[in-house]
Amino acid sequence: MKSQALLLFFALCSPALARDWSRFPAVVEVDKAPEIFAVGDAHSDPVRLAKVLQAAHVIDAQQNWIAGSAVLVSTGDMIDKGPSGLGVIRLLRKLRDTAPAKGGRVVLLAGNHEAEFLSDPTLAKVKMFAAELKAAGIQPADVAACKGEIGEFLCTLPFAARVNDTFFSHAGNSGGRTIARLEKDIETDFDQHGFAAAQLIGDGSVIEARLNGEGKGREPWIDAGLPQRSEKQLLTDYTKALGVARIVEGHVPSEVKFEDNVTRAHGEMFQKSGLLFLIDTGMSEGVNDSQGAVLHVTFKAPASAEAICPDGHPTPLWDAAANQPFGRAAACGR
Repeated sequence: MKSQALLLFFALCSPALARDWSRFPAVVEVDKAPEIFAVGDAHSDPVRLAKVLQAAHVIDAQQNWIAGSAVLVSTGDMIDKGPSGLGVIRLLRKLRDTAPAKGGRVVLLAGNHEAEFLSDPTLAKVKMFAAELKAAGIQPADVAACKGEIGEFLCTLPFAARVNDTFFSHAGNSGGRTIARLEKDIETDFDQHGFAAAQLIGDGSVIEARLNGEGKGREPWIDAGLPQRSEKQLLTDYTKALGVARIVEGHVPSEVKFEDNVTRAHGEMFQKSGLLFLIDTGMSEGVNDSQGAVLHVTFKAPASAEAICPDGHPTPLWDAAANQPFGRAAACGR
């Protein structure tokens, strides 16, 4: 017990972990993807995750990659709340490692749960994953110190991605910066503070910007720009700075109110003005806002986006020709 306590002490109090940014960039950039699939916040539910990926024809019944040269993005929060964070990690790692042989690519981003666990594995918020690791004979402090297979995997996750003209991060907030500026800011803060960096888990950060009041709020990173400019203008400014057409975020499965009185409901996949896509549908049985959904973006003219439910039913959300002011897909399975 004493040796375990000392290990935890040194894991939490040691200087920030060194990271090779050339090998493991803060922001991954991918060009020329013919189509994108994206899923948010699996939260330790590998069964629902596999079911919805199979329905979207990303994997087959044996969980093999069948999406060809497509790109799959997970916006983070693989752990906590549900029955098996390790099961989700195993599935997504398998796809990340095997998709390239079929011409595809899988980009797995860190969410705030991963960052908070790595910053302090004793936090109450991440106790479910810590307990799961212990039950599997793995010391949480070792993982938080980037040791072992799971630790190395979690510690090298990127924090955002650009795929073609689409920007992904867990909480969506780029702060109006360019990708180069965002990358530099994350790297500088991380090099000093590790996973406790404010750029990662601060209230205005790229992976933990919170709602102002859970279940009844608005996006604070959008609110920060009001009333000096409208929501649409702010989103237009942010996407322009990033050099993209749209921002995709997970993190928020709950109600979100917008300036024009349009409200996104719990568990819905939702888009606003073709500029912001909310894809956390509360899919885990530990949240249970929905049975899950996959965002599917295609680039054949006109570019379009749809939500795919676990039964395979697609719901159009947006297309470039109509450029709908908003689009919603009812919570799947509710």
